[in-house]
Amino acid sequence: MDFRLLQDRLLNEVRARVCNGEITERGLARIAGLSQPHIHNVLKGARALSLPATDRILQRLGMDIADLLDVPRDADAGGYRQVPLLDGYIGPGFPYPNVAGPHCYPFPASDVNRLARPVAARVAPGVNDVPLFSGNAVLLLDRAADGSNLTEEGYFVLELSSGGAIGRLQPGQDVHLWGPGGVWEPGGLPERIGADLIRARIRLVVRHL
Repeated sequence: MDFRLLQDRLLNEVRARVCNGEITERGLARIAGLSQPHIHNVLKGARALSLPATDRILQRLGMDIADLLDVPRDADAGGYRQVPLLDGYIGPGFPYPNVAGPHCYPFPASDVNRLARPVAARVAPGVNDVPLFSGNAVLLLDRAADGSNLTEEGYFVLELSSGGAIGRLQPGQDVHLWGPGGVWEPGGLPERIGADLIRARIRLVVRHL
């Protein structure tokens, strides 16, 4: 447990409240003592939140550090939590979406609560031929599980020069990307696929059939 994790949990809580309409960006900026453009960039992940601003937000929301040490509460009584949705698509030809937009997507709280840095992302139409990701799928991503510690098999999203991509990893092997031939192909030219290009692990796929 470190301060970054606690601050991420606070920002996830704040984003959920903004998405649910409990508070506006303008109101949050007033609470934090910051400008609205600054708080907007904080919520997108483009700017950091200072310690004094963090303290002010905690105080006005009636929270303290103990609340952040526990598993985050459900965002609503239905057992779902609203997760910020990245502004863009994951797939070939689309720039990798590094910042969250104004919208959220509901996932089961039991799946979200165990993640330190959850975010949602839409799969690009060109990836619909992948059975697992077909049907205008929405992904629940764990940004804390990037390429710095890859010890188990799974699916990940990557940021390549050609745009976002979905890869499959088996420990001790190269990342395999979904290719046009309908198979998982080893990542290679024009750039070697490495752990430094992995941005998040895919924890859940919701398909809209």
